[in-house]
Amino acid sequence: MPAGLYVDPDVFRTERDAIFSRSWLLAGASRSVARPGDQLAADLGHWRVVLVRGDDGALRAFHNVCRHRAGALLWDDEACHARSIRCRYHGWRYELTGRLQQATGFGEDLQPDDWGLFPVPCAEWRGLAFVHPGPDPEPLDRQLDALSRAAGDLRWTDQDPLGVARHTIACNWKVYVENYLEGYHVPYLHLDLARDVDLDTYEVRPGDRHAVHVALPRGDGAVNDGFWAWVWPNAALNVYRRGTCIERIVPAGPDRTVLHYTYLASPTANAADREAMLSMSGTLTAEDTRICEVVQRNLSDGPYRSGRLSPRHESGVLAFQESVLASLKDRR
Repeated sequence: MPAGLYVDPDVFRTERDAIFSRSWLLAGASRSVARPGDQLAADLGHWRVVLVRGDDGALRAFHNVCRHRAGALLWDDEACHARSIRCRYHGWRYELTGRLQQATGFGEDLQPDDWGLFPVPCAEWRGLAFVHPGPDPEPLDRQLDALSRAAGDLRWTDQDPLGVARHTIACNWKVYVENYLEGYHVPYLHLDLARDVDLDTYEVRPGDRHAVHVALPRGDGAVNDGFWAWVWPNAALNVYRRGTCIERIVPAGPDRTVLHYTYLASPTANAADREAMLSMSGTLTAEDTRICEVVQRNLSDGPYRSGRLSPRHESGVLAFQESVLASLKDRR
């Protein structure tokens, strides 16, 4: 794609409606909101939402906006457990269903049914919670049907929470996604990963609104399990031998991307396994951050206009670019 699509603020604003408002977006791990009353704030870049587990066991999502004066229901990335949702600004309370429960100081002036929270469609898939900011979304299961087949019997719903991490990268979200969608750079940039998996078996398989990487691990001591998946437009799953990293990719500006990681560990993982997974993830992220920020700088500086894609190594990048261009064209 031309360099201008990665640096133009107008393109970034157009993507809000052309891509993100028309897509299921990863919001978090279901385990973070497992019990009735569990609440979790999630930053989606163009929107902020709150996930809530109701007394009926259903997962609901609302815009993180109080109906009073647009205060926050939860602070950014906050998680809590409570019998109601309380605005952090003036204390308005809402039921777990989103219905207004109490408007502090208003007495009987407000009708609860008229002042409920703004709902957002949400659905769960294999222990992951997704939301859809736009109207009338197609069923999530239908969108992820092909990925379900590719993932086979991989499961992370029985894994234990290990921790979270947040990384800010000075690059456009598309630069980061394109880097994720190819293994071409692995032997040059990720030396630890190159030693961990058999690069001769490394393959990227693009599919319908997803792509998977597969490679055979090098022996029983490998940290990685040789499976990585990306889901259009903002999710990635990094599967380790003894755990999983759930990755939410947040577009924060034309030249800024925030990564939210949720780490899960297998019940069989010991302390060394957990440390190895976190260490490998941290190393890879630091290496990706360095190159993505360089690419963004070079896209902005002027001499580069567009390049060429390798038919062998960058089919995932091509599929992603075609989807981006089709989405932007549809909005013009």
